[in-house]
Amino acid sequence: MALQARGLGSLDAIPCARCSWPVPKEFWNREEGVPCRGCSQTVRLFVFPAINDAASGLAPEPLHGETEASCFYHPQSRAARVCDECGRFLCALCELEVEGRHICPRCFESGVSAHKIQTAEPRRTMYDTIALALSTVPFLAIWPAVISAPWSIFLVVTRWNAPSSVVPRTKIRFILAALFAVAELAFLVFMIVLMVQGLRRGRR
Repeated sequence: MALQARGLGSLDAIPCARCSWPVPKEFWNREEGVPCRGCSQTVRLFVFPAINDAASGLAPEPLHGETEASCFYHPQSRAARVCDECGRFLCALCELEVEGRHICPRCFESGVSAHKIQTAEPRRTMYDTIALALSTVPFLAIWPAVISAPWSIFLVVTRWNAPSSVVPRTKIRFILAALFAVAELAFLVFMIVLMVQGLRRGRR
């Protein structure tokens, strides 16, 4: 279940999604879950380690004089860094540390668009969904499955271990795609055999 971290104290407890009864941190991240003391329902809380980090982002410092350098994006904030890519002055709020370099938001966006930043992954191809579509949609017209079914099997085999969605998901789409594709090919072979036998009988 998805829960927001609201604590008794700072991060001492997270409320149950059903009854809002606080679940203490010693019961977090347990695979088997724990019974909620408020509603008796089994609660499973999986919390990222970063929830225990008290520090959030650094607030930008205001300018104390006209001679101080200001942030390119926030003229009222004191510059704390210089962008390693374009040279713009950046406040503590704007600087982004990426792959050991400090860059501004605009350079980060252009780096992602140009695929220069290897650690940034803005999108992923859902090969399992493509494979499932290839094995089901063309079969409505039957004969396109001659091409789409083998292609679907090819995607299942070659992309089985490819990075999936950033949201956890199972391999069920790949499995269904493979089953549908094999069934389609078997059906097409059966139809071809029937047609060949019919032609032979017609010649007799």
